[in-house]
Amino acid sequence: MAVFVHHFNECELELEVDGNVSITRRVFPRATTCPNYYNLHLVRELEIRLDSTSVFAGIALSQLSRASYGEDTFPLVRTIHFFLSVYDDLEDKVDESLGSIGTHIADFVQHIRRMAPATNKIRLTLGCNFNGGDSITQNDSGDLVTQLYRTFPNVVHYSLAPRVLGSRLVATVRNLVHLDYYLDNGSCPHLGQLVQQSAASLQYLRIVLYEHFDITGLICHPNGAYVGYPYMHTMVYRVMRAPPNPLPIFKNAKPFASLRHLAFETKYPYGDDTPFRGNAAMLESLEFVMDRSTNKMLGDRKVFTPTSHPKLQHANTIFPIGDIPDHPDVEAASMRFALGIAPHAPVREIGNTDYGETYFTVELSRFYDYSSIQVLIVPRAAVQLWGVVKLISSLPLLSDLHTLLPTLGGMPVGMTSATLPDHVRASYASVGARFRCWRLDGSWRGLSEESAQCVLLLALICPNFDCVALLDGQGGKFMDILEATVYSDAFIQYAPRLLRLVFRC
Repeated sequence: MAVFVHHFNECELELEVDGNVSITRRVFPRATTCPNYYNLHLVRELEIRLDSTSVFAGIALSQLSRASYGEDTFPLVRTIHFFLSVYDDLEDKVDESLGSIGTHIADFVQHIRRMAPATNKIRLTLGCNFNGGDSITQNDSGDLVTQLYRTFPNVVHYSLAPRVLGSRLVATVRNLVHLDYYLDNGSCPHLGQLVQQSAASLQYLRIVLYEHFDITGLICHPNGAYVGYPYMHTMVYRVMRAPPNPLPIFKNAKPFASLRHLAFETKYPYGDDTPFRGNAAMLESLEFVMDRSTNKMLGDRKVFTPTSHPKLQHANTIFPIGDIPDHPDVEAASMRFALGIAPHAPVREIGNTDYGETYFTVELSRFYDYSSIQVLIVPRAAVQLWGVVKLISSLPLLSDLHTLLPTLGGMPVGMTSATLPDHVRASYASVGARFRCWRLDGSWRGLSEESAQCVLLLALICPNFDCVALLDGQGGKFMDILEATVYSDAFIQYAPRLLRLVFRC
């Protein structure tokens, strides 16, 4: 079965091709401007969802023919997005008497070309269900890509999101603009070659792997020459099993001189500052794991100075497990370095890579000197209400804060839970005129009335604080606790103000 999704200027029409054309979904935002759904000549973007069997066995082509999708059916289409689900048991489903797999592939792609002759942009997403190896499935997926390249010679933009990476596909693919590669198991021996072959055109690269991948292959040819990516603006690299040792030092390489967005969601893989060279004036967002050796290397090479990255807006520095020691002097030095990477960045994120039931304490006073912060994300930070109040008072632009569930941290002298709201109202003038959202992680600490009290007390002194969000699926339960606390004797007189907070979240 093949599913076609047609995007009109004012509507979307999805047709399911199963021997007949049947309308399965139709969305018309403004009915008066919608074309007749048979006016397929108005379609400008086409999505084709099918499985490998329907292509390789010739089924998809026969469906298209019976549905009268013929020459120039889509004359205005510029972009085609193929979603291909790949199965490993293909040989059992292909009747060779009806033609070879290669013939079916060629005929299908050529038919698509005649249907949409003006196509200049192709996206291909390959899903899979196979056991690994250079199987028939992988090879025939490569043949499909090869046929696309041959049949659409004028296409200037290719995007590829493969989970199948056979040798034929790698040997074919060139001039990719967008590559998103994900593999949750197994190795990827051809990945470096695939990326290098599109170095001159690649703009977006995302690699997500379970096993470590030697990314030396991204910047070094087998002959030792350096590879450059002159147009790459985004690189994301995530590996579940971090490399045991940093890569060799590359003295003169500047492979990513145009990067605007860089994320190493694993242990920093390089032994030097290679990925930061040449892009200081362009980098807008940065995420990477900082261990002590990385801190020292970046400091020694003076990669980050107060004026070195003028466009950096979002900096997320992550500390690996066990790398923030208990000694306060060492912790303070690590935090100062992390914050010093982009002292002017409006979005700051500090975290660690521990996914267990632990957290680290971040003294919120570390952030007082960074008055440009608008969003502060410290999701593993254990905080006390009074520290949060002082933080908001010190950061006039702060609008969004993300921490663990707060605690009161002790009552002021002579106070009780019943008198605390009146005391807070009397003792604190309005603070945080721009503060409006507190995002809380309650996964490591049970929901409690104390945390609810902290949220409500902050709402009494922050005039625009109107959103609290729990990020671990317990939002409904926490809202119940908040509402019950609002109706307690201590808070009931402030209910009109506080209920706005409860019911807007």
